[in-house]
Amino acid sequence: MRRGTNLPWVGDYNQAVVLDGIRRSPGTSRTEIARSSGLTLQTVSNIVRRLLERDLVREGGGRSSLPRAVGKPRAALSVRPGVAVAAGLQFDRDHVVAVLLDLTGDVLGTARADRPGDGASGSLRVGAGLVHDLVAAGVARGDLDASAVRGVGVAVPGPLDFHGPVRSSAINLPGWHGVAVADLLGRFLDLPVLVENDATACAVGELWRSPRGPRSFLHVHVGVGIGGGIVLRDEVLRGESGNAGEIGHVVVDPSGPACTCGSVGCLEACAAPAAVVRGYVRLVGAGAARSAGLRLAEASVLADHDRLEALAAGGDAAAAAVLRRAADDLAGVVLGVVNVVDVGEVVLGGPGLRCGGERVRAVLQDRVRAAMARDLHGVTVRLSGSGEHAGAVGAASAVLHEALTSTWSTARSPLRAAVISPVAPVH
Repeated sequence: MRRGTNLPWVGDYNQAVVLDGIRRSPGTSRTEIARSSGLTLQTVSNIVRRLLERDLVREGGGRSSLPRAVGKPRAALSVRPGVAVAAGLQFDRDHVVAVLLDLTGDVLGTARADRPGDGASGSLRVGAGLVHDLVAAGVARGDLDASAVRGVGVAVPGPLDFHGPVRSSAINLPGWHGVAVADLLGRFLDLPVLVENDATACAVGELWRSPRGPRSFLHVHVGVGIGGGIVLRDEVLRGESGNAGEIGHVVVDPSGPACTCGSVGCLEACAAPAAVVRGYVRLVGAGAARSAGLRLAEASVLADHDRLEALAAGGDAAAAAVLRRAADDLAGVVLGVVNVVDVGEVVLGGPGLRCGGERVRAVLQDRVRAAMARDLHGVTVRLSGSGEHAGAVGAASAVLHEALTSTWSTARSPLRAAVISPVAPVH
């Protein structure tokens, strides 16, 4: 777990360290927390007492695994379910997904709606409605107190401008350029709002819901576009402007097609689902593509991409060729990232891999065998288990992650206060 400090003026940080340690290791003890965090046992005991008073943590229900020499058994500590909850919203070209997530990593509810075509304002209004509905349903069931919802995370395609009000420059969402997402959503929801790049949000979600660590991995998100999120020893890599991980705009073919970012031959322009569909049409013609079941409309890109997977599995050589070329392009970029940042794992997710994920995984696994550090450690490529809600779960995770870490900008610090400040108990 992360290391704390015994300096008296960083108590809030230490509280976050202790709470995160309990969350990651349910059943841990004060002594184990002190050992792994570097804090004194007295400091840990004082913090745990405050967390117990605030009903964020509960005691009992088991015993610590640490051997005991003398004295009474060490009481196990765990996060109290449902006492601090975050909502997550994911926006892509076709739909909006919402989730509720608590500190234990459990998903308390999910909802989905078609994204309206009137730009960011209408989409954010729909997203706010989904969050309201999920909270209302939880309250009606009696398993959620509305006051437990501490913030909303929003996942949108990058890039994002984090200077001042967070503004979207999402090149894959028409009508979102320059939109102050948090400010606009704040008109519909009286909650703190955190905006995150969708691929980075997925990486945070992967990190948040896995207790083991420290981990270093690249999360590859294939949706309408291609993005990446990088985690190095449990720290999210953000870069100078907060937009690290834009692997979709690594050039793979200098003489290739124009990209929406203004460059040419980017991975996204060559290997994203829309590019794969266009490549198939170039090979067989639009008429033959429609006869094969493709609709060739902007709204059907992912469905057409799924259809190409089915055609390739059925022996269509043209479909197999364009899909293989896209996987090879992606594998080349992933190998480059693995060599640059020295991760031991690549996680694949997103709707663009819902049919061909295993095929792409196999191609990447074969390619990363050539990683420079191969004699020191292997590189595992696997599919994400978060499914179609990965972006929304990641966005909610980002809110909770911000509350429990110091790796993000201090401009986001109100979220920490919102999550770990005193709250009404949830019964």
